[in-house]
Amino acid sequence: MQGWALSLLALCAANVQAGEVQVARTGYSLQAEQQGQGPTTVVFESGFGQGAGVWKDVIADLGPQCRCISYARAGLGQSGSDGQAKTIEQHLQDLDAVIESLAPGQKLVLVGHSYGGLLATEFARRHPERLLGLVLVDPATLSQRHAFKQAARERVLADDQTLLSVLPPKLAADYRLLIAQLDEPSASAPQRQPDLPVALLTSTQVAAEPFVLEETEQGKALWKRQHAELFAGYTRGTHRYFATGHNIHREDPKAVADAVRAVAAMATP
Repeated sequence: MQGWALSLLALCAANVQAGEVQVARTGYSLQAEQQGQGPTTVVFESGFGQGAGVWKDVIADLGPQCRCISYARAGLGQSGSDGQAKTIEQHLQDLDAVIESLAPGQKLVLVGHSYGGLLATEFARRHPERLLGLVLVDPATLSQRHAFKQAARERVLADDQTLLSVLPPKLAADYRLLIAQLDEPSASAPQRQPDLPVALLTSTQVAAEPFVLEETEQGKALWKRQHAELFAGYTRGTHRYFATGHNIHREDPKAVADAVRAVAAMATP
């Protein structure tokens, strides 16, 4: 990240198709995967460092109800790279290219997890007319770094060093650029959200042995507050809490698939 039982299945084509396609960018290409040919198009944006495969159980649950498009960002999975770390804006341009290449002129449900959730909300703010709605799966937010550093600055900075010590060089470069952007003063400013249906899914599980602040009791309280503030910016939708870890889509894929169906139903006149 959620009525829902409007039978989209009755509107769906019976056949399922799967295939891989390359989306050309300047200096590299992105590998995308397509499955199904139902009336609702769903595009999936993965979390930091994750490829398209993390959505396979959600896509399997949706079955022939939807046409599902997942992809790996530059440098991940089978997607190419120009060797440069990408800004949020550049990732949004790549997402736009995937949508324009594979679903031109279509309104769709955009699903994003973690960093992919941040990209989904930013894409929606820029292009609300191109979306049916949003499914935000334990999303990152633009203002979270400021909120976490205000509460526990030394722990956040220590976590940065821990993560940088274990990330591969390419992902470490991506992480450095990302946190530099999230540390900018402009990232803390309130963001106006579009009038779209949204399903927001928030994880609440505190780790037995927390690796970073987000997995502690204090971190979860801050995380839930960020999500409550994000959801307050929307006028339609649901916000549900799950007793899972950060990867809700892997621990409870049906919940995410149900959220896609719910958002599609809310968007249907």
